[in-house]
Amino acid sequence: MLPPEYNLTDPRIHRVSTTDYVTLVRLCYESIGHFLDRFYKVRPDYRFPGTFFDDLSNIEISRVDIFLVFGLAVFWTVIRHFFTQSISKPIAEWWGIPMLHFHKFPECLWKFVYYALAWGFSFYVHILSGKYRTFYDPLSIWEAWASGEIPPVNWDIYVIYVTQCAFYIHSIYATLYMDIWRKDSMMMFFHHFIALSLIGLSYGSGHVLEGAFVLFLHDNTDLLLEMTKLCFYTKKRTNEEYYRVLDVLGNVFFVLFALMWLIFRLYWYPLKFLYTTVYAGVYLAPQDSPFLHVIGLMLVTLQLMNIYWFNFIVRMIVRVCRTGEDPEDNREFDTEAVSGIPREQLKQLAEQGQLHSVNGAKKEKAT
Repeated sequence: MLPPEYNLTDPRIHRVSTTDYVTLVRLCYESIGHFLDRFYKVRPDYRFPGTFFDDLSNIEISRVDIFLVFGLAVFWTVIRHFFTQSISKPIAEWWGIPMLHFHKFPECLWKFVYYALAWGFSFYVHILSGKYRTFYDPLSIWEAWASGEIPPVNWDIYVIYVTQCAFYIHSIYATLYMDIWRKDSMMMFFHHFIALSLIGLSYGSGHVLEGAFVLFLHDNTDLLLEMTKLCFYTKKRTNEEYYRVLDVLGNVFFVLFALMWLIFRLYWYPLKFLYTTVYAGVYLAPQDSPFLHVIGLMLVTLQLMNIYWFNFIVRMIVRVCRTGEDPEDNREFDTEAVSGIPREQLKQLAEQGQLHSVNGAKKEKAT
């Protein structure tokens, strides 16, 4: 590949830890224009989609990588089934979780455990290990690209990639056949497709540190969301017991979730990462990098999805402030999609004290 146009020490490169929105728009406007002017000069024979698929056939993903990822995806699915049947449901029955939340609890607990482990390891790699300066100096990502050659993949980044790629493959299956069906389930399916495409293209073209940084900036909010839901699912029991500490913790986690979404996904992701890729990548990545434009477009699409999902959070905050009700996942169509029983009937059963038995509840996807 052709070496980068500039290097990190060039005074023309705008290098900061975190930029601002106005500067980001200006820099990206200039870099995208420069990229378009340069593109057909360095790749005069490029024709979409033919050249794209030719480039795709040349990416460096071994059979071992493919077998490992798909094998781990099957493993995640099997482990989740075992976790649900042998751990989550017995805990839900033992704790006396009401029917309204009984079938949401296993999914929530599974995701909490996964994201706690995944983001915990990612936090160690990016912040505690001291090996990478991506968070404090995002443009340092491009130091290894100075020669124009694909840098080697370190073992910790490889672990993040393999496990996350396998989890997203599992999640596509889970969205269709295992998870509660929600208003944004098709958007979630599209998100998983975008995430898989980003992981595959970035791994095959050597942009793995960039991809691991994206995952670091996103997974913590998923963890906080599941912590919030777990608290609200378990604060009231079928024996009429009420745990105020879980109610308080649920509200605390909800506030942290909204705050972290704002900071990590709507502030640091664009002002650290999109600044690093959409702006700096044009000048500091190899000039003929085959997937730079495709990856950049998908990264921007991911930001648009972050904004889309934030509207659910804002609507939830407004509803809580107006009504004083608990935060609830307003992406769900209704409780019938969860328990197979309409909400009004569930209220009647609750009034009659008949929500103690959960064995007959079943999940039906809303249509």
